[in-house]
Amino acid sequence: MNCRRKELSMRMCPYCGHEGLNSGSYCSYCGRIHNVSTSLDKYNLGLIENCKRCLIYKYADFEGRASRGEYWLFLLMYQLLFVATLFICAFLSYISPLSSIVGVGVGLVLLVLISVAVAIPGVAVAVRRLHDQGRSGVFVFINIIPLIGTVIFFILMAMPGESTENRFGMPTGYMRMTKRMAHEMGLIDSSPTMNLIVGIICTIVVLWFFVDRLIMA
Repeated sequence: MNCRRKELSMRMCPYCGHEGLNSGSYCSYCGRIHNVSTSLDKYNLGLIENCKRCLIYKYADFEGRASRGEYWLFLLMYQLLFVATLFICAFLSYISPLSSIVGVGVGLVLLVLISVAVAIPGVAVAVRRLHDQGRSGVFVFINIIPLIGTVIFFILMAMPGESTENRFGMPTGYMRMTKRMAHEMGLIDSSPTMNLIVGIICTIVVLWFFVDRLIMA
């Protein structure tokens, strides 16, 4: 009977996925306060929440599975941050000689910091994406092969995962997170719409265009 009560008192933190004790709302593992007891793994999270989850709560998590949405939204946010930083630095370099020195210096530092910060979580989410298809994470090293390896890698990242439980766990990201659900769970954003995703992709393309023009000017 006591074991049963203890089992019922264990609640899953929706942010880090670890079980916490008692009926309170504080998770001793990640330090977040929450009011729900369900895992967020099954939800297709918003852009900001997905990025935060990959960078913080699953920073070096090479276990479990990751849906296509989790991987591609993370990659999209990385590309947006990278090209936005590059655009700001290129613009500073364009407006004046002094800004050029500052822009190049600051830009290089920021781009290196961004790349280093996302390196481990980027590999981790890619490994989990392979797990979602029932494949071993070692396939991530196919990127070592120039050109053709990268093409094959992104094809693998775009392939659908298994719809049922496999040796790496249960499927993830199969439920849409509505605005109301996100509000009740205390999350920043809900599942992105197709219009939002297309808008971000267009923004990235436009920023790359201007970066190219500013550098060539």
